[in-house]
Amino acid sequence: MSTTITAISTSASVTPLLVLGYETTRTSRNIVYDLLDGGIGIVLGSPRPRSGTLELLFDDETSAFAALTLHEQETTFSLADEDRPSVDMTYVLGEGDLSLTLDSDTRTAWVLAVPYQEVDA
Repeated sequence: MSTTITAISTSASVTPLLVLGYETTRTSRNIVYDLLDGGIGIVLGSPRPRSGTLELLFDDETSAFAALTLHEQETTFSLADEDRPSVDMTYVLGEGDLSLTLDSDTRTAWVLAVPYQEVDA
């Protein structure tokens, strides 16, 4: 799988060795409330855009820290995946921690966890 992440404002990009994890949720915006007669009232709204966590594998320290630095920018990012176009999106750094972890087995590979919030392109 070939995935490229690009910072929109600078066109700088990184290509992880592998996307280890892709978790996404879409929060409902429907409002359900109780009526005095015992029924329910519903206000329908489209769900929020995707949000979740990307886990990106890098085979060396240099590329891992380049990806970390890229995601520290105050910009939007595009994710393009040749094998899974359904995960393509434009996103910003979401709520939560941007974390970089050295793989304890290889001691050379690194995993970057990126919380994301999808936004309109």
